[in-house]
Amino acid sequence: MSAFLEKEICETVGFKKSMWRVVIDGHWILLDAHIDDFFIACANRPVLDAFRKRLLKAFEGTYEGPLKH
Repeated sequence: MSAFLEKEICETVGFKKSMWRVVIDGHWILLDAHIDDFFIACANRPVLDAFRKRLLKAFEGTYEGPLKH
């Protein structure tokens, strides 16, 4: 995980050691890890989708879609 975060130039944010941010093309992405799930937020959908695809290419996982609650 560390290698992926370094490659993406992510930095830790907040009081948790499991939340990061990265700025891509002027858009902030927040990435939160909880056990074996990632929650990703970004106001720009194409930037978010591209980041998610890189993340899933680096790690085995599935995209479960938007949070429902």
